[in-house]
Amino acid sequence: MQWLQLSIMTPPEFVEPLTHLFNTHGEGSASVERPGGFNPDEGELPDPTAWVTIRGWLPLDPTTESRRTAIDVGVRLIRYLVDLPAIEEIEVSDDEWRNQKFDPIKIGSNMVIVPRSTEYASKPSDIVIELEPGLAFGTGHHPTTLMCLEELEKVVKPGDRFLDVGCGSGVLSIAALALGAEHAVGLDIEDDAVISSSANLQVAGFTDRSTVLNGSVPHEQVPDHRFDIVGANIAANVLIQLAEPLLDAVSEDGVIITSGVLETRLDDVVEAFTNAGGSVQSTRKIEDWTATQFVHASRSK
Repeated sequence: MQWLQLSIMTPPEFVEPLTHLFNTHGEGSASVERPGGFNPDEGELPDPTAWVTIRGWLPLDPTTESRRTAIDVGVRLIRYLVDLPAIEEIEVSDDEWRNQKFDPIKIGSNMVIVPRSTEYASKPSDIVIELEPGLAFGTGHHPTTLMCLEELEKVVKPGDRFLDVGCGSGVLSIAALALGAEHAVGLDIEDDAVISSSANLQVAGFTDRSTVLNGSVPHEQVPDHRFDIVGANIAANVLIQLAEPLLDAVSEDGVIITSGVLETRLDDVVEAFTNAGGSVQSTRKIEDWTATQFVHASRSK
């Protein structure tokens, strides 16, 4: 199959509207690629003002032109606010897609996300997570994924049960299992994400310790109060709608890690979880994005 890859550079504050635009009219999830040039081993952090690249993909079929026009209209509107460069377009085949290159990224103390097509000389202490590039690829380059992974490294204990709502590429489930979780369940409403997550978990050797399902919470195959850790790297509006079922899914002494929330929407998300019986354990941000740990309010007393 042939694909049309669209790419555009943007300052960080316009990542959310452009990603939403590419996701709405493209196929699968757009990727957000941050520039390198920093060494996390030396405590260096990425430049929060550096421009990033948004990539989306359109199938080359009768819908291509209408999808491309819709994206172009949206970009033109955003250009009233910021001087964006032209959208770059290239055609790629399935083989070219599978063999594309992404830079490895060091996350937290020991985790390294490595695309399978990229060579990486690991250290003995590294927890290497290999992913196959795909339409739901999640590399950890975006602050929301980065923070989720770092929070997982803090809380996952051997034997934990992990639920990933909006699993995308399955990177959070793979990370939780690599960190010692006993079993991971991934949920996503997008068929491409379910396929991508299942494939990545299989190649990572975690098929027997994972389940990937189509849908969201509540889900008939996802029992209440069964999970020690719940990850939800999804939009603020969805988190607000799912606050109660997310709290229902986590055990009484468990934790929910949320991300994908801009700082301007954090209060709304916290209010929804508080009204549903939750309490903030911690919160942090990178650029304008936030990640929050919620627990049952009874636990925080």
